Amino acid sequence: MRHSLSVVASYKLNKSVGIIVVAVLGAPPPTATASRVSPLTTSLDILADTSPILALFRIVVAFLRDPFGAVGGSGDSLTPTTATSSHTGDLDTSGNNNDYDTMATINQNITEEDENPGFFAAHAVTPFPYNADEYSTPAFAIVLTVLAALAIIANLSLFGYIIINKLYKNFVSSHFIAHLCLTNVGGLLVTTPMLAYSFWTGNNPWAENNGMCRIQAFLLCSIWSVVHYMVLCIAGVHILTFARIHYDQLFGLKAIKLCGLSWLVAFAIALPCITNGHIVIYDPVLRTCVWGSSDSSYKFLTYFFILGVLIPMGFMYYSYFRVLKILYHSPIVFQSMGLYSSRFLVYAFLLGPLYQLPFYGISVVGSKHFGGDSFIPVAATTLCFTQLFVSPILYGVSLVKMKEEDIALTERATKSTQGANANSYHPIQHGFNL
Repeated sequence: MRHSLSVVASYKLNKSVGIIVVAVLGAPPPTATASRVSPLTTSLDILADTSPILALFRIVVAFLRDPFGAVGGSGDSLTPTTATSSHTGDLDTSGNNNDYDTMATINQNITEEDENPGFFAAHAVTPFPYNADEYSTPAFAIVLTVLAALAIIANLSLFGYIIINKLYKNFVSSHFIAHLCLTNVGGLLVTTPMLAYSFWTGNNPWAENNGMCRIQAFLLCSIWSVVHYMVLCIAGVHILTFARIHYDQLFGLKAIKLCGLSWLVAFAIALPCITNGHIVIYDPVLRTCVWGSSDSSYKFLTYFFILGVLIPMGFMYYSYFRVLKILYHSPIVFQSMGLYSSRFLVYAFLLGPLYQLPFYGISVVGSKHFGGDSFIPVAATTLCFTQLFVSPILYGVSLVKMKEEDIALTERATKSTQGANANSYHPIQHGFNL
């Protein structure tokens, strides 16, 4: 009887020591065919065979050793994004489907916090795994950097010319042109370094920061929209010049208010890039963070293209077609005024929206049709910034060639006319009581 009791006591003691050792050292590593489980799953298995106190002790120790792995987080689990972007390195080479079964089991235990690790903590989403060396194009990086530097100098020079000569006091278009120059400089300083990095290395500068990738797409869409709105405002001033219509009769708002309103509308249009996590991806073919091919991406692209591109550029085309109609209707009159040669500037203005069409076409058709050595997507991305490169030259010439209404002279003439009318003699009508 004593021998039986000692055997039972020894068995319980050995079992308790074994449980404590497992609790401290952890469970043995899984084999090649075994499914990877979190410490919480191991704790539940212990709970089925031992007392609740030892099971609780095992859970506490597992949490202290790996706080995130204890709840099925970053220990051995794979998030759905990681599984889709790097699944080639985790597949079972023996031909079995154990890895897929394990992945499905682990994904069922992922909590909402694990699926959304944070705005800046998640990795940038890519449409397919890629080798960065295959997408490296240093030549385009050098060309983009040189063009951006020259464009920044040209935009700042034109802005300085407007400020020094105080053209904003005499010509309405100078307000919009100056604002466009500042927008171009800001856009080039913010976006081109990231693009040059992607061109040079073939990789995303925000590969491990999905939040910054979404902010990059937000800034890109906002800047493009503001540029289109400013081009529309300048086109409106030009049609007023040739149609001899006063500025207030068409716009109704001051130029500075229209510039501020353009930024508010552009930010509102591009805001889903930040608030919706299913829109923005990093496209290794286009070398930038942009909308993807999901339903949310296409919805965003639809209303962004309508509100930020199609509507302002449609009115811009309407304005310049009216200008050409006026020019060709009375060529002799405009030749005598020195305005007939400005038709060549109008042709250059009409080319502005066409620079971005290849980029939109590739993003809609799918960049997967192009390989890493194809220069067409890189050229399409570079062409998107052509408007920022050439606008200071075109609009600088327009300040000289298109002789618009001098608002300072108009205001002085209007005030003098009103003052003359107020001080002029009006005969008293019969029967009027003084």
